[in-house]
Amino acid sequence: MRRWEWRPLVGFAVGVAGGWAFGLSVPSALLVGLLGVAGVLLLTRLDGTPDPGWDRERYDRRHGARGEVQDLAWAMVARDGRVGERVLRRLKEVARHRLARHGLTLEEAEDLVGPRAYRTLTRARSPLPTLADVRHTLDVLDSLGPRRTTPTDDQPDDEPGSLQP
Repeated sequence: MRRWEWRPLVGFAVGVAGGWAFGLSVPSALLVGLLGVAGVLLLTRLDGTPDPGWDRERYDRRHGARGEVQDLAWAMVARDGRVGERVLRRLKEVARHRLARHGLTLEEAEDLVGPRAYRTLTRARSPLPTLADVRHTLDVLDSLGPRRTTPTDDQPDDEPGSLQP
């Protein structure tokens, strides 16, 4: 058999008696008693211990590891068809390294990489570039090659394909 809880009844009695003692009408005193019951039920049912926090596991990631590639792939395209900020930061980092090998900075590379890739690499605010812009920029950076091109004896120094240090 279920045991009756006595605390809500005491809260009701105290509320009714208090309301009547302050000069409230009987229906108003009954409402104050019901408010006392609600307060007692609320206080007896609340648990004061905080919920345990969610503890995330941290993994050591090596550069180029499978998880890093997966995270970068997820960040490639946002909802509006544009790349995320993480991809743009990574693209700029790769471009800085590649252009440094050719003796240039991002600001000096417009003639070398072309206007579309230059706009992608120097973009500082919204809207972020599209995936096609990033792909074009990657193709341009890949076509530069890993090292600076040095002019040969049969190629004049002022030819458009040669890079000056």
